[in-house]
Amino acid sequence: MTRKVITVEFIVPTVIASVLGIALAICAIYLADSYLRPLDQTGDQAAFSKSLR
Repeated sequence: MTRKVITVEFIVPTVIASVLGIALAICAIYLADSYLRPLDQTGDQAAFSKSLR
C-alpha cells in the first residue's frame, strides 16, 4: 500500500472518530448539566434524618 492509501483508509477515519467521540462527550456533559439539575441537598438531608428517627 502506498502512503496516501494508508492515510486515507486508516488515519483519517481514526481522527474523525476521535473528534466525534470527544464532541459527543462534551455535548452529553453539557446537556446533563443543563437539564438534569442536582437534587436539593438540604431537603434530602432533612428527609433522611427524619427517616432515621
